[in-house]
Amino acid sequence: MLGGPPRKSWRECIRNFTWAWHTVIMGTGGTSALVHAFPYWNGSPAIKVVTLMVFYLNLLLFVLFTGATVARYIMFPDTWLKMIRHPTQGPLMGAFPAGATTLINIALVAHQEWNFGGTGFLYTLWGCWWLDSLVSYLIAFGMLHAMMVEQKHALDTMTALWLLPAISLIVASSTGGLLSIALKAHSMELAISTALFSLTMVIIGLSLALMMITVYLARLVISGPPEKLLVLSSFVALGPFGQGGYSLLINGRNLSEILPLYVSGTFPEAGGQIIFSFCFCGAYILWSMGICWIIISSNSILSVLKKEGAIPFSITYQGLIFPNAVFALLSVQLGNVLNSDIFRGFGAAWTVIVFILWLSIFARTSLAVIDRSIFVAPDIAVPLLPLEFTDSIKPAGTSHAISIQG
Repeated sequence: MLGGPPRKSWRECIRNFTWAWHTVIMGTGGTSALVHAFPYWNGSPAIKVVTLMVFYLNLLLFVLFTGATVARYIMFPDTWLKMIRHPTQGPLMGAFPAGATTLINIALVAHQEWNFGGTGFLYTLWGCWWLDSLVSYLIAFGMLHAMMVEQKHALDTMTALWLLPAISLIVASSTGGLLSIALKAHSMELAISTALFSLTMVIIGLSLALMMITVYLARLVISGPPEKLLVLSSFVALGPFGQGGYSLLINGRNLSEILPLYVSGTFPEAGGQIIFSFCFCGAYILWSMGICWIIISSNSILSVLKKEGAIPFSITYQGLIFPNAVFALLSVQLGNVLNSDIFRGFGAAWTVIVFILWLSIFARTSLAVIDRSIFVAPDIAVPLLPLEFTDSIKPAGTSHAISIQG
């Protein structure tokens, strides 16, 4: 242990377990959905097996990470207010409901396509979605309030992590659309209320996200890319474009089919087609904006690499997976709507890239968990160390003493 910091105890790891770990759930869940939607050999046993393997891994991680998160705030209650008041750690709360939603998606696939569970299971998933939507709203607007009154912000320190509370609304909206499709066979009234609620949610989420992305672009132009440890978060802005476009396609097509049936006689006959046309145009605009943001984010990262060198591995690498996964998912869905081999091929190629990215980052994260070096919480200023280390161990490049905090 000489020449470096001591290996963290598990108690210290829990203390440093931040909401950022739930981006692992988002990325892994997005990967499982992407594998299931792969445009070639779709429905084959291999696709099914890989989808379920990634899903069960994600379910296990969700249980472990939720337990660790609860343990952190029970064992160290003082960290709650520190997290809320931290300008980058607070918004990461949005990763929790967004990650949980990805589990509902694959569970719904298992019910609809692989005949897992009965009607009761479907309604259980629907109830879980309502709970997740409630949590998403509370975090989205609660954190927006905290950002205004509890946190200190400046344009030159803004990061794309501001978007995560809004992204949780957008992710939940696409799941609502998928559930609405499944509910049509059981209750048209529940299906249409779910679809309308989901469309409202994606509009609110996209409104907040697009306003923040505009401010973030101004920040990049005026102050340059974020610091090295946060520059990878630039890709988070791709998430609202990919997930928002996917949600519009799902909810738009669903509403175009059920509204004329549910309100026949009062709803215009061509109204369903008009709704889907608007949603398709919105989805294609968001896909195009996603291409734009991939270029901007890549340029930001390359400029930092050129100026400051390699980016140290940390949990922030996980933030690359979900935005790219949902962008690939939107590309595949556009291919299905347009019956376009070009979009399907592009989506398939992006899917392969995302899957390789997920495997490599997941492997590096696992190694960092083993040596416990990845457990670092920026919202905690002082590490929790055993007494014998407090006088002899200091982080490299610092001269301040380390005190004990319980």
